[in-house]
Amino acid sequence: MKLPTQPEIKNLISAANSKKRVQGYTHDFYNYPARFSPIIAKEFIEYFTQPGDLVLDPFMGGGTTLVEAKLLNRDSLGFDISTLAEFLSSVKTVHLSSSSLDEISKWFENTTKKINCNKKLPRPEKWIERGYQRNLSNNLTWPIRKSIEQYLYFLGLQKFNKQEEKFIRCVLLKTGQWALDSKKDIPSVYKFKLKVLENLNKMKDGSLDFIESASTSNSKTINAPAKEIKNYKHLFKKSPKLVLTSPPYPGVHVVYHRWQIFGSKETPAPFWIANSLDGQGLTYYAMGNRQQKGLKDYFLNIKESFESIASVCDQDTIVAQILAFSNIDWQLPKYLETMNNAGFEEININANRIWRNVPNRKWYANYNKQSSSSKEVILFHKLIG
Repeated sequence: MKLPTQPEIKNLISAANSKKRVQGYTHDFYNYPARFSPIIAKEFIEYFTQPGDLVLDPFMGGGTTLVEAKLLNRDSLGFDISTLAEFLSSVKTVHLSSSSLDEISKWFENTTKKINCNKKLPRPEKWIERGYQRNLSNNLTWPIRKSIEQYLYFLGLQKFNKQEEKFIRCVLLKTGQWALDSKKDIPSVYKFKLKVLENLNKMKDGSLDFIESASTSNSKTINAPAKEIKNYKHLFKKSPKLVLTSPPYPGVHVVYHRWQIFGSKETPAPFWIANSLDGQGLTYYAMGNRQQKGLKDYFLNIKESFESIASVCDQDTIVAQILAFSNIDWQLPKYLETMNNAGFEEININANRIWRNVPNRKWYANYNKQSSSSKEVILFHKLIG
């Protein structure tokens, strides 16, 4: 295992502290909470791996690691407990043909003309009964909800393959997030339809750029928690050279699975739009209740997760993870202890750990800009011994 030189360390630190927006290729198909920059992923993958190596992200979220791995000709595997994360990552890493994208564009152009809130069409009763449209029926939100319903109704009448359908749903997901998530002012249906077509064109261009630039390396997404990776050893033809990830942050309130309606009420609508089942609470995705004393459940889940990750690693595997803490003083030492108990030891590639200020991203909790949760640390580990 080689350690970086001082110039290389400067490049890694520069990438870690980049304030550039998450964009380009398929990266901005959706604003997944607490995602990290592709610049970090690119720099770390380029340094710690070679073309043909395997990169693993056991908490893949929005799929940033997998997209960059494919662009850099590395095989990649991504796991996540969230069906929404698996949906997004699979859409971002698929190669759709230009003819498929053209057919999708024609469908959107024709369908957008049919969207009319005064029109009565069959409603998605199973999603309504299960509460997936919760808090989307007030005077301001129902027109957007109904517009999405109609797009999805017409989608059901059309014969698209699985990946084409996912792309269409992702366009609606991105536009629904723009219209509803944490917004004070809900746009009109007219503006929503314009935004659908605008997002379609941007995502089509991003997808074409990705197809042109990405390699034919293997990329696979799995909807499973990290602690079950040991059950998927058959997918690992080789040990990962790099595990690059960002686990849920201990004690930090980030809502991964809901949209916030007017900043206070939550809706699981993203899962309905993505055609993915949810039915879980925040503690399920955050690995524990952030208010639990000592965060016992969180650290137990981290230990079990990294024990499972260790089962597919070897002595050449580097684990790089980005974390923030609600209370660094006790949580960082506890986290390092937990990693040690899971079979990993910290390695220092620099005299000091690499810290970065949290960029302007969507957090669901108010916190002091100088508090511990406003900074992230990048930790490096390898197997003990």
